[in-house]
Amino acid sequence: MTLSPEESINKQGQVKVLVADGHWLFAKNTVTLLSSDPRIVSVGIAKNGRECLDMIHQSRPDVILLDIRFPDINGIKLIDQIKIARPEIKIIMMAELDQDGYVAASVKKAAEGLLYKDCSIREMIQAILKVAEGSNYYSPSSSIFPNMKIDFDDLHIPAKPVEILKKILNPEEKEIMGLLIKGLQNKEIASALGLSVRTVNEKVNIILLKFGVNTRLEAVLSWAHIKD
Repeated sequence: MTLSPEESINKQGQVKVLVADGHWLFAKNTVTLLSSDPRIVSVGIAKNGRECLDMIHQSRPDVILLDIRFPDINGIKLIDQIKIARPEIKIIMMAELDQDGYVAASVKKAAEGLLYKDCSIREMIQAILKVAEGSNYYSPSSSIFPNMKIDFDDLHIPAKPVEILKKILNPEEKEIMGLLIKGLQNKEIASALGLSVRTVNEKVNIILLKFGVNTRLEAVLSWAHIKD
């Protein structure tokens, strides 16, 4: 299900969304529900990894709703391929409630968002618009995000290419990294950015998770290396 080139042109103010999911009925229903919001336009459905990689060039979506599992490829591995081919595309992983291990890996692989497949259409639209603007959206339903204490030792995820690392942080996270490099503590960062200390704590933990490191120092060293 792909729109014609004329139809896939991104109208002003609209976010182009590709639904990549091997479950056809779920994908079709998602497209139907998204069509109810004038701020979003669907550019098609990809039923497997190969179709997804083809369609990111043909339809040029702004956001992909990406299933975690496909018949031909693991969705986690597909994130790297998408980010290398089209690093500007935002990815929201679509997970089942029993897939928190994959969820953690998705965030480490630089997916901008996470939704569970039983989410409301309102939450889905909110997530799409938020990541399209350059922010992250991780479902409050996920059990892994309240304290962000995740062990990746058994996930065997290879180091991310520099091309991906350069795109891994959103503008707000980059601003926080700039203050971390200057040696500011979370309370000082919160004051400088007008955020609560709790919000800064959560955002710093997300940064650590994205880099796949355990300490602020490791994150600072990684970011300094990328900036060089």
